[in-house]
Amino acid sequence: MKRKDTVKLISADEMEFVIDKDAAMVSQTIRNMLTSPGGFAETELGEVTFPEISAVILEKICQYFYWALQYSR
Repeated sequence: MKRKDTVKLISADEMEFVIDKDAAMVSQTIRNMLTSPGGFAETELGEVTFPEISAVILEKICQYFYWALQYSR
């Protein structure tokens, strides 16, 4: 899998979750962060930091993204 096909989500306690970009795009908020014009760090690096979300919660969010990607179609 290429780096452009993945997104890194970073929790408040600095755990990193590398997920498919398609799964991350389930979230409209993350989609806006990654596709907005203007050269923001999230767009350039493919990383989104969530300073108020713990790793346990972010892991469940990632699981939901994959579930929604599979079953919402």
